[in-house]
Amino acid sequence: MDEVIELAGARAAPLRGPRTVAQLLTELDAAANAGARPDSKVMGTGFDPLDQVMEGGIRQHDLVLVAGAPGIGKTVAALQWARSIALSGHRVIYACYEHEEPVLIARLLAQELRTTPVDKDPDLVRNGLRDIAESRRSLSELAAATPAFAAGSRSLSAYAERLWLVRASGGRTGLKELEQIAVEHRNGPMVLFIDYLQKVAIQPEQADEGEKVLRITEGLKELALSNDVAVVAVAAADRTGLEARRLRLHHLRGSSALAYESDVVIMLNDKARAVSKVHLAYDPVRAETYKHYVVFTIEKNRSGQAGIDMEFRKDFAHYRFDPRGGYVAERLVDERLFEE
Repeated sequence: MDEVIELAGARAAPLRGPRTVAQLLTELDAAANAGARPDSKVMGTGFDPLDQVMEGGIRQHDLVLVAGAPGIGKTVAALQWARSIALSGHRVIYACYEHEEPVLIARLLAQELRTTPVDKDPDLVRNGLRDIAESRRSLSELAAATPAFAAGSRSLSAYAERLWLVRASGGRTGLKELEQIAVEHRNGPMVLFIDYLQKVAIQPEQADEGEKVLRITEGLKELALSNDVAVVAVAAADRTGLEARRLRLHHLRGSSALAYESDVVIMLNDKARAVSKVHLAYDPVRAETYKHYVVFTIEKNRSGQAGIDMEFRKDFAHYRFDPRGGYVAERLVDERLFEE
């Protein structure tokens, strides 16, 4: 643990000595009288009923994992949550090891274009987003020429000053660098997104994947605790997880460390694969609709309920999910308990 504290950097909050219950109660009373509210440290994702199950959303000091197979929508969900949290007035940092900033800007803009009047030529919008992602045209140029992009630009400006995008490097952006970025931009409740956890740089390099994930996870949790921020990290599955019909926590790379250190673990699964074959055979027409949904399962939740399965409809044309979801009614595969 001494190593983790050192990784947190010189500007981390100092460790405090023991305090009596009486001292703590006095401090809590003083904070309440000064106007501090516990709910000011809870930041909603904008997904319902996910926020309801998480008793308001993401909490400061928590490490939240979002995991799933490639292409399931982990980055889509994380970026959509970042947008929602920034739009609600909180500061957000999105450190991405996978995509350049223009790609993320284009995806955020696609979310905004969903609510704007669409031009007669949908290809114009699609090509415009591609031009932004490939840095061929600027948003201001497109906004001047296209009403849809003008409206989207106005929507984006509502939170643009509170959302920072970071092009992280697997060779250079480590725990110390991530903490420095968080400290420099922190001003009240804030969420640091890491996309994705297994690519955070570690020096010296670790040959053992489990040891590497352990050091990263411990460091991110310490970063959250020491700097009064929440950390949301996207996590990758191991090879066996890619073959499973339903991805579970034990399928993640370095799963033992992730399971121990994380406060909340949300697993994403394709509903068409995760639903029991009993339902697929009973109603094949309805089963076809499962392809449009992703199951969000809260596998671990230190602050509330766990083992809750929710579903959200994909709208990947706009790089988003419909945030109005529901609870899964069907029986899901649980490969830890039975084989089908």
